[in-house]
Amino acid sequence: MHFPFKAVLFDMDGTITDSTALHDAAWDAFAREHTGGGLAPGDPRLVPGRTLDVVRAVLGRDVAGEEAQRLHDDKELRFHALARGRMTCLPGLAAYLSWLSARGIAAALVTNAPRINIDFTLSELGLEGVFKLTLGAEDVERGKPHPDPFIEACVRLGIAPGEALVHEDSRLGIQAGVAAGCPVAAILTGMSASAALAEGARWNASDYDEWLAQISCEAAPA
Repeated sequence: MHFPFKAVLFDMDGTITDSTALHDAAWDAFAREHTGGGLAPGDPRLVPGRTLDVVRAVLGRDVAGEEAQRLHDDKELRFHALARGRMTCLPGLAAYLSWLSARGIAAALVTNAPRINIDFTLSELGLEGVFKLTLGAEDVERGKPHPDPFIEACVRLGIAPGEALVHEDSRLGIQAGVAAGCPVAAILTGMSASAALAEGARWNASDYDEWLAQISCEAAPA
């Protein structure tokens, strides 16, 4: 494929590292502590996206202020304890980031995750300072599936949405990229190729080794 993009916008969990199972385990522990019942992977209460949205869905009530921050941090610190030393980059990510850098194509991280998780994850993966921009839950009023995170990233990078390729692994993330006007290449850590295409992804790959194989023969510098 031709590669005309000026920037590549990566989601984080499930897209640069396959951390979904660790988050699911943290949410299960959180729910057992605060509701007396666990959460199985795929529970619809895990869908809303940002941490506080899921906290409210799990508890079945609104939370705000100091209580909201305490519950937010409770879940994320559970995740850190489970994930420390256990996360790795998806295959081919380092080579892909080098490929982009050699061509002057900016790499940005655009996630629903809070800053506490962005900093933790990038440190665990050894990716501090790699991304030109990191944009998280605190940076926009509405997270994915709204297009706001990707639109804001494009504004900060000084490019049009059509000039930014989005990598996402989830239905909500793909919807956000498509709504922002960005072409989407899905990474299939948590969904099928047919499901990704149905949500509007133009391309898909199981990891970045496979993605590089798709683009390297025909791609030219942007």
